Amino acid sequence: MTAEINNIPFTLLPQKALFKDDERLLIIADVHLGKASHFRKGGISIPAHAQLADYTNLEKLIKDTNPLNVYFLGDLFHSTFNRDWHYFCDLIALFPVVKFTLVKGNHDLIDHALFKDICIDVVNTIEDDHFIYSHEPLTEVSTGKVNIVGHIHPGIVLTGIGRQSIKLPCFYITDSLVILPAFGVLTGLYSMERTKDTQIFAVLPDSIKRI
Repeated sequence: MTAEINNIPFTLLPQKALFKDDERLLIIADVHLGKASHFRKGGISIPAHAQLADYTNLEKLIKDTNPLNVYFLGDLFHSTFNRDWHYFCDLIALFPVVKFTLVKGNHDLIDHALFKDICIDVVNTIEDDHFIYSHEPLTEVSTGKVNIVGHIHPGIVLTGIGRQSIKLPCFYITDSLVILPAFGVLTGLYSMERTKDTQIFAVLPDSIKRI
């Protein structure tokens, strides 16, 4: 589904990512790689294969969209260095002509030198003429610009006949802020409040639906 953000078209993808068509820019937030290993190290029983879908989904998404650039909007990894780093390096090596940039999040604790070794820049924000990309929403955004972020893991509760309800990940868009859904399979959802100035796009298994 296409949405106008600051008068520029973006594609909202059911893979829980955003694609800026004119730049062939793929934007992904909150993958939280290594979370399963981190939990097991802490004594929480999670199957070793629980997070494999994240690597499969990332590879397929990058192949399908064929971007020139990929921005990870923070919390790419959930913890310090663990064996998931090697899986990630193997994934990045599949795309030698793609430029990857990590906008650092609160969980991104891995040494920046390791990212540099695989040609990934680590920055605090990215700013251009129309947008500011950050992990968390900024307290101040220049007039005329839109802040595109992750961090919150937005979700929307839909209620049906018979009082059934389901919570779905969503894209949450206002005039000055865009919050991406969390990409990772091991992430929760934070229920967002709907206002008259908000556009909410629910993520369904194979499509996006404006709510």
